[in-house]
Amino acid sequence: MISPLSAQTTNIGHGRLEIRKIIVAIHHAGVDFPHLGQAFLVLRGTMDLKSGKIRCDHAFSLTSLTKERANPEHLLAIARGHWEIENRNHYVRDTTFAEDRSQTRTQNEPHMMATLKGLAISILCLIGIPEHRQGDPALRRQRP
Repeated sequence: MISPLSAQTTNIGHGRLEIRKIIVAIHHAGVDFPHLGQAFLVLRGTMDLKSGKIRCDHAFSLTSLTKERANPEHLLAIARGHWEIENRNHYVRDTTFAEDRSQTRTQNEPHMMATLKGLAISILCLIGIPEHRQGDPALRRQRP
């Protein structure tokens, strides 16, 4: 048996209205999935306030967190925080290291380059350059 719970947030910022909703299914005895605490669906709708264009997307997720450790509001915040970190990381990798234009595609080279770029990002953080500044044009590699 599965019992659904839900939560919703609404935010306005950066020229758009964003609505996020989470529907959580709590794991009950009898479901054979080791370490599963909860399964959830995150629905997101955004509307550009200038153009009125609407975009909808969704994501399914699993967690070992039980309902006692994470209610729907907490899971929704965790999911949003994950994507903020993920997007920031990819922004830095693409703007500072032009990763989307990379031509490395054979053997271990792509993995090694990703590792070295991760190391460089860590070093920049350690010497005091915050991640939001790492996409600064002054830090970009100069091409001949």
